[in-house]
Amino acid sequence: MLISFAVENFRSFADEQVLTLVADKDTSHRDHVVEFKDFGLLKSAVLYGANASGKSNLVKAVGFMERFVVTSATRMNLGDPIVGAESFRLDATRAGRPCSFEVRLLLDSTEFQYGFSATIERVYDESLYVKRGGSRFSNPLRRTFDPETGKTQWQVRGELKEAAQEVINKTRDNGLFLSRAAEMNVEFVKDLFLWFKSRLWQFDLASPRFPWNERTARRIESDPGFRSRVERLIHDADFGIDGLSATEEVVRPPEDAPKEVHELVRALGKAVRLGTPEDVTAEVGFKRHAVRARHKLLDSEETVEFPLQDESNGTRRFFALIGPVLDALDKGHVLLVDELDCSMHPLLTRRLIELFHSPEANPQGAQLVFTTHDSTLMDRSLFRRDQIWITEKDRKGATELFSLADVRGGRRPRKSEAFEKNYLSGRYGGVPSFGPALEDLEVR
Repeated sequence: MLISFAVENFRSFADEQVLTLVADKDTSHRDHVVEFKDFGLLKSAVLYGANASGKSNLVKAVGFMERFVVTSATRMNLGDPIVGAESFRLDATRAGRPCSFEVRLLLDSTEFQYGFSATIERVYDESLYVKRGGSRFSNPLRRTFDPETGKTQWQVRGELKEAAQEVINKTRDNGLFLSRAAEMNVEFVKDLFLWFKSRLWQFDLASPRFPWNERTARRIESDPGFRSRVERLIHDADFGIDGLSATEEVVRPPEDAPKEVHELVRALGKAVRLGTPEDVTAEVGFKRHAVRARHKLLDSEETVEFPLQDESNGTRRFFALIGPVLDALDKGHVLLVDELDCSMHPLLTRRLIELFHSPEANPQGAQLVFTTHDSTLMDRSLFRRDQIWITEKDRKGATELFSLADVRGGRRPRKSEAFEKNYLSGRYGGVPSFGPALEDLEVR
């Protein structure tokens, strides 16, 4: 499970900001907490804030860390830029300095604390701390780049020591030790690397959804039990859909199509396949699944099928989301979603959140972290104070991140407060500050 995530000098983040899922001493909604020996971990967290306050940048920061860990050893070459390592640009002293990322995880009974810093050119620092059971933290990996000498210092100890020199020799300046060690089958890092690769999912519901549609569609075609669960959820979501089918098809451009069309098809193929090369059919196109929804005819038991693209935006977004949600609930994954409420009714969004809070629906301790502008979800019947987070820009334009359990000014909201009302009134911060054109409606 995710314990915390920290980011510094990345996009709108200047000073280090930390999102923690460690539960405080609040005794409300105990079902929202998975208890361990030393602490409890929350099953969900929601991020609010004005437009451009940094909510999406937090999700992007997690996404950047995940992609760099997974791909730096296998999909990058010597001299390639580290795409996405974007420092805070409103302070000239920070521009071009390394972005920093750190994650704390609890995997089975082992706690990992892993982080790195990087610019677009190279990795500067990388460290790993490990705590097993009741032992103290060990520090098997520390990597430090000295800009003055241009050299990197390595300290590799313990269970990493045997493979250290071979991994170091093959780790590029623009790559991570963790990624290379995993690529070389070093057993000690396997669980940590696979968490990034397989147990952390991050996506934006407002962006094109076909990669996520495809992920759900594949399982519908191959797993009848999964299809039944998806059909039940979509039926019970009141979309008027009684069944689903998914059939594989090959998308090919016409032979006489312009070069730009062929390039677009290749780009779409890369997005749809989600890292599975067998879905690309040489130069002719790519495989995908056509999804169709069955509706009952009026006053009849007969049905008619609609292509998924003919359904509403909310239906299509729910379909894209429900596959990852069910996988997360089944396997204890962490799901980060930007704009969870996009095109979906607030009551439906609430039901999805409640799946993660339910001990019956979520026995594996899956976690949901999401951004939203839907203030109706800021409800004490749905969230504890330590689950509600706010992003706000300071006077320098940098994002600050805090929860309702730690509101600025030292005033901790009471459990009985009307969270939504007080938030919209500006009591907690994180709301827009309008100028006269919108505040006083003076456009001239």
